[in-house]
Amino acid sequence: TFLLINLPPHFPEEPPVITFSPTNMRHPWLESDVVVCDALSNWQPQQSNLGMLVKEIYKEFTTRPPVKKSMINDTKSEEGYGHRPLPPIPPMMPSNPEYAAISKLSPEEVEELLYNETAFELFFYNLERVKNLKTFHEDLRNGNEMLAHKNLSREDELIKLRSEVVNSHLKYKADKQDFEAKEKLQQEAFNRFSSSTVLTRLKASVYESDELSESVAQSFLDGNLNNESFVKQFREFRKVYHLRASKLEKAQRDNLFIPAYY
Repeated sequence: TFLLINLPPHFPEEPPVITFSPTNMRHPWLESDVVVCDALSNWQPQQSNLGMLVKEIYKEFTTRPPVKKSMINDTKSEEGYGHRPLPPIPPMMPSNPEYAAISKLSPEEVEELLYNETAFELFFYNLERVKNLKTFHEDLRNGNEMLAHKNLSREDELIKLRSEVVNSHLKYKADKQDFEAKEKLQQEAFNRFSSSTVLTRLKASVYESDELSESVAQSFLDGNLNNESFVKQFREFRKVYHLRASKLEKAQRDNLFIPAYY
């Protein structure tokens, strides 16, 4: 024998709902297995005490234990309890499906659930909410399995695409190296004809022509050249020197060669 105490959502503003087990018992304080008494009918949120109420109910049921309805005539039962009128039944809190399933069990069946693991598992997995959850998990697992099969069916395609990506990447690296090599050659070619390079080479050629003419003059002074050879060579070198010097002077005067920066 035990009491089930259900606290409503707005407790303690609303009184608790206390049910008695086993079910189908006869007592002035029981109405459809729900405990009804003056303390519950006159429940005061600020004054009523749940612990004292439970003690009072326990004392009443200990002093006058409820009996099975089939064991006693309704009229005699009521006379035995002095025709005490039943107090108003407080509003019941909606019970959940699990409580409804447990409330239908006998004390022996409840005790078996407590001490028999197999019986408990059988009862637990037959609860509607558990079955719905199990169905949900199975649907989720089946969906994941279908998705996995779909992904596996595209494995060959993915491997082929991966191979194509690898080959494309290798070709890209080779083309990049070839491009960089050609770009370097192009830059070197541009550098040969840049303003600063041309100006430097022109200065060097002017200096070279001057050195050659001076070398011819020194050879003549040393007696290594006759008059005719000296005049011919010296005139040719000085002609080239003056042409180059004239070009250099004009280029510097007119800023024809602007240094390029790379």
